[in-house]
Amino acid sequence: MRKISNSFILTVLLLYFCNGFVSFAYGHSLVFGPELFSSESGKPRRAVKSFSVHDANQKFFVSIQNGISSEKKVAKGTVSINGELIATPDELGDQFKILTKPVTLQKKNEILVEVTGDADASIIVTIMSLKNRIVTATIPPIGAAVDLEEYASVIFPAGTFDAPQKVAIFVTTSPPVRDVFEAHATGPRLPYEIRINTGGRAPGKDIAVSLNHPESFYESSYQLHLFARMHDNPDVPDVHDRFFRLDSGLDDIVMTTSATLPKRAFSNRYGKNGTYEAIITVGLIH
Repeated sequence: MRKISNSFILTVLLLYFCNGFVSFAYGHSLVFGPELFSSESGKPRRAVKSFSVHDANQKFFVSIQNGISSEKKVAKGTVSINGELIATPDELGDQFKILTKPVTLQKKNEILVEVTGDADASIIVTIMSLKNRIVTATIPPIGAAVDLEEYASVIFPAGTFDAPQKVAIFVTTSPPVRDVFEAHATGPRLPYEIRINTGGRAPGKDIAVSLNHPESFYESSYQLHLFARMHDNPDVPDVHDRFFRLDSGLDDIVMTTSATLPKRAFSNRYGKNGTYEAIITVGLIH
């Protein structure tokens, strides 16, 4: 995994201020994490953290992933929020992959996570709201950068489209997409995916993408890579698709993982009503 220079950030800033960027973002999906909790050399670990939400009347859900890639290792534990047991030892038992359930929050909250199991056992905890998180922009032929605050940045280079084209970038947590990732995964991933929709036109060039990742991921023993959903053979659409690992760069200053997203990652089989869409996420590899 390679480090990236500051040229990527500079390019984003130049395009942001020079190309008439327009965004419409709303909602706030991510309220806690993703946070990776590990045992200490096989010994149980207990961690308590606090977090707050602006609107406790929203609907929230918690996602708990097994952070172990080896089938020979076992991660167990419990998760409590505001004194209420959310995930029991039975639910986080041998070889669980992911647990998702609704949760009620207050404006100020406390989460207690206990992890036991084999050496390097770990779980990843994320809490999200069900409000939408989306940004839209019109990309001119000279290109533009689009930023989905707190999640991702995308650079469409000059010549991506031959006429102004409206695009949308948004966050989803799709169980079918999760299943596609897990079918070939060697480790966990962010509990959500980023979708880049370009409407009725597929990009004519590869684009640069950068996804934010939490500090706990960087401090773990995992390698971070971007993954994109693509068909094994684009010329045979009936062949099952999967997530492919992209050659990724890590910036440990701004906590982002970046890569070049090939134009073939955009498929009209992923977007609604036959629109072209790419699906990307950050995966963890031991």
